[in-house]
Amino acid sequence: MELASSPDLSLGLDIWKRLEPFRSFYYHMLAKREELSRLSAPLKTSLQLTQLAAAPRRADEPYQFAVLGDVEPGRFWIWRKLFNRPGVFSRQIRALQDHPVDFTMQLGDMVSRGIARNYLRFFRELRKAGPGRPYLTVIGNHDRLDPHLRSNSRLYRSCFGSTNYFFDRGGARFVAIDTSAKHLRPSQLRWLDRVLRTSLRKVVFTHIPPAPLRAWTDFPGVKPGVGGFQRGAAEFMEILSRRRVDRVYLGHIHGFGVQDYKGVRYVLSGGGGSPLFPSKVRDRFYHYILVTVSSGGVTETVCGLDGGRFGIPAGQVLLSF
Repeated sequence: MELASSPDLSLGLDIWKRLEPFRSFYYHMLAKREELSRLSAPLKTSLQLTQLAAAPRRADEPYQFAVLGDVEPGRFWIWRKLFNRPGVFSRQIRALQDHPVDFTMQLGDMVSRGIARNYLRFFRELRKAGPGRPYLTVIGNHDRLDPHLRSNSRLYRSCFGSTNYFFDRGGARFVAIDTSAKHLRPSQLRWLDRVLRTSLRKVVFTHIPPAPLRAWTDFPGVKPGVGGFQRGAAEFMEILSRRRVDRVYLGHIHGFGVQDYKGVRYVLSGGGGSPLFPSKVRDRFYHYILVTVSSGGVTETVCGLDGGRFGIPAGQVLLSF
């Protein structure tokens, strides 16, 4: 005797089969998230700072760290085709292994857009290049869910942690502050003023330059300062001057430059591997910077992809006009 199949069961099986593509997509995304969680876990800022603190420096002891600018490969294929050179980021990370730096600070824009598959590509590439020393980051606008619209930074924070933090090392205080949303909130400015209230040397890292640095932030034919952040910029720069900050390292604009503004030296380093777009910044080349901190001050050596090097002059400079 044959058992008649239940209409409800047949309908349920049919729906289950039709949902197969959606189930496959869900399981694929779940696997990506799990891999991302595994690869990013060792790169948490808190763990990197713990590793750094395990080998302290005396206040009078000189040491070096590295600054590496924007590394995302370009959001659109035409940009990658016209303005980018593949493999630059990996080459520069490997080159850094030849220098006795205490840590590397990456100035944001690790990915072209802050989604899981892009972060996975970044962590896989970084793991393959194998930085053996602490690797710290600043969040860039591309590291958010959308680089140019209002969006969240949840994925960056799940991978790295806080977007505003500071630490002390060898007579200096280092501060990373989040300008990725193209502004600074009053609470961030109050926090910055507080953490810079120290007798230590002071170094600040952020991604987007403040708009008043017009040599970098003005683009022809558009609103002045459009390449930088406007809201909170004046207060930001006033705090840096009043607190006598030694250096501010910035990315976002894909090039190199130095400006001394109201007693503070701003160093632009956006040549980590991202497309070198035409811009007002004249000095556009792939590079990283070796920074030496000593009792005599802060000095930099710029290292190009081709092996060339030069030091940034100690006297007042204004480049990239």
